[in-house]
Amino acid sequence: MRKALFLLALLLTTFWGVAQSSSAIEATVEVNRTHCLVRFVESIAGDGDAATRKAFEQSAFNTPAVQQTLRRYNQLDKDVTYTRTGYPSERLGSLGNSWGLYLTASAEAESLADLQRRAVGILPNEVLEDLRQVQQQLDPAFEALLWQPYQAELQKVKTAYADFLRDKKLLQHFVRLRTFYGSVWPDELPYRIMLNPLPGQGRFFSTRATVANNTVLLSCYPASRDFVFASALMFHEMSHSLSVQQRLALQQNLDRWYANNKSPNRKYAYYLMEEGLATAAGEWIYKQQTGQTETDNWYNDDYINRYAKAMYPLVERYIDTGRAIDSLFAASAIATFDATFPTATIDYTNLFRRVLYWTDSDDPDLTLIPFRETFNSTLSMTAAPIMKGEAALKVAQTGSYTPVIIITNHHAETLAYLRQQLPALRPHRLRPEKSFVLSTIGLNGPLLLINAHSAEQVGTAAQHLSQQKRIDPKHPLWFF
Repeated sequence: MRKALFLLALLLTTFWGVAQSSSAIEATVEVNRTHCLVRFVESIAGDGDAATRKAFEQSAFNTPAVQQTLRRYNQLDKDVTYTRTGYPSERLGSLGNSWGLYLTASAEAESLADLQRRAVGILPNEVLEDLRQVQQQLDPAFEALLWQPYQAELQKVKTAYADFLRDKKLLQHFVRLRTFYGSVWPDELPYRIMLNPLPGQGRFFSTRATVANNTVLLSCYPASRDFVFASALMFHEMSHSLSVQQRLALQQNLDRWYANNKSPNRKYAYYLMEEGLATAAGEWIYKQQTGQTETDNWYNDDYINRYAKAMYPLVERYIDTGRAIDSLFAASAIATFDATFPTATIDYTNLFRRVLYWTDSDDPDLTLIPFRETFNSTLSMTAAPIMKGEAALKVAQTGSYTPVIIITNHHAETLAYLRQQLPALRPHRLRPEKSFVLSTIGLNGPLLLINAHSAEQVGTAAQHLSQQKRIDPKHPLWFF
């Protein structure tokens, strides 16, 4: 019976597409049981849909034996990242990963055994076999919690959503985003929009989407038909795939245009460019459906939300006139960032977005809890110890991450070493027996130094920085 359902799902896959001459990228809306099972295991193991994880945790399937299986799953070396030579390191196109390729393979698979065959070479056979065993063990939970309750409605919504995308001509609109991004994505290379059921009811069709290569992972409430918001979200994520496939020469030019700009905010504008553009692009798709952009927040990060809104008129003008991103666009985007965030170079919310935590603590993870609970970071690095930490020192000296240095031991020796290595510390009178926070700006950018004599003082320092909100150049030192 299950095999028959697989075949039926494949036969009923809804397809729409337009040939090259009609200027639309092809796409399919699909439901695949094997793919949904892979996503289910991913979610209940902690890296996916919270609603699915909650439903599992409240079910009779959540046993000690299954928890042990999930721990085994999380220990598998299944997400190997590789670097693409020649691509700017800050761009999405510079990296690839094995898990994305595995998810793409799962969209084609008719069974776990078929997935294992399709994924040969993506991961070691040992890892593939371990994955198959875990997924097979959790198949009954998936069948009872997601597949049986929702598969019939999934088939209905698959057709309804394909009809919606066709009627709204959203793939034809998406072609204009391809032009804007300057990307290589042939009309004949289809996106595969893979629906994955969420338990329960939701107002919106979807509030979560990601893209792996040409596979759109769209978690959805099958009973919902509120497609407008979900489509803006989906095309936001598909815009990231266009960014990945942006022509190499344009990616290199963008990197150079930002680096050579005279604005002190140029690197911060560059860091937010990816999400800012995708958010604006998603809103442009939203406007094609409703006639206007959303009136509330576009993104759940204040900086990205404000930047996307401020940049939207520029993005819309380029899309509507069929222009690709160029040097004038880059200069205008940086100027927009400058006007929107005049204190970005000293604003802790911005500075902690990319942070190097460098400490001599015996338990760095425990020591850093107050900072991680206080400040949100998109990218963070942790290094220990401080003395002889050559790799961390190199990062601190480049300014690519905001150095947050936390001394908890050997205060005199460590301070002497840091003063020798980091010229930004030398103008300040730093007494090792005192507890203090130093927030200063050197030649390579901001630097924060916390000299603490207890775990409680580390928490006090984090609270002080949160309340202070930004660096005060006139009062860089705070003793406590």
